[in-house]
Amino acid sequence: MGGTSMPKKYYLLFSTIILIGIGLGILYLEFWRDAGVGLPEDVTMTTAYGEEYSFDNLEPKVRIIEFFYAKCPDICPLTTQRMMHLKQMFEDEGVFGDQVEFISITIDPDNDTEEELQKYMQRYGIEKSDSWVFLRGTLEDTRKLAEPFRFQFDDRGTDFIVHTSYSYLLDENNELIEKIPMGEAFDKERVFNRIMRMVQ
Repeated sequence: MGGTSMPKKYYLLFSTIILIGIGLGILYLEFWRDAGVGLPEDVTMTTAYGEEYSFDNLEPKVRIIEFFYAKCPDICPLTTQRMMHLKQMFEDEGVFGDQVEFISITIDPDNDTEEELQKYMQRYGIEKSDSWVFLRGTLEDTRKLAEPFRFQFDDRGTDFIVHTSYSYLLDENNELIEKIPMGEAFDKERVFNRIMRMVQ
C-alpha cells in the first residue's frame, strides 16, 4: 500500500483546527463590527410627555436601549415587562437613576403618539421618570439611532412591524458592550449581574 495518504486522525485534527479558526474569525469580526458602536449625538426626540430629549452630552451612565412599538403583540411587551422587573432590582440596590438608565424608542412614531406611549407605560406600571424615558421622533431620526446597532425594522403597511429582536447594553461612554435578546430570551438575572459588576 502506498504511504502517501494522511492517516484519518490527522484529517480530523486538521478539519477541527480549520473549524475553530473560522469560528474565532467570525467572533472577531462580530467584535470588530460592534467596537465603538454607540448613540449618535445629533438627534433630538420627544418624550411621552412632550419634553425635548437630546442625545447630545448625556451623563455618563450605563444604559439599556430598547426599540419597540406599542402594538407589538409579542417580544416588545415581554421585554418591557422584564425591564420593569430589572428596574425594581436596580432600585433595591440604589443604582437606578444615579448609575443606570433605560431608554425606550418607538419604531412606529406615526402611530405611537405621546398619548399612546403614556398608555403603554401605564399598562406596565411605569411612571414618568428621567431615568426611564419613552421617546418618539421622526422616522429619519429613529433610523439614525437604530442603524449603528444594526437594528432593522420594516413596516409592511399593517399593524405588525418586522424588526430585529435585540436590545442593547451601553457603557458609561454610550458605547455598545452587549446585545441583549428580547422576549423570552431576555435573561434579567444575567443582565442584572453584568450591570452590577460594571457599576460597583
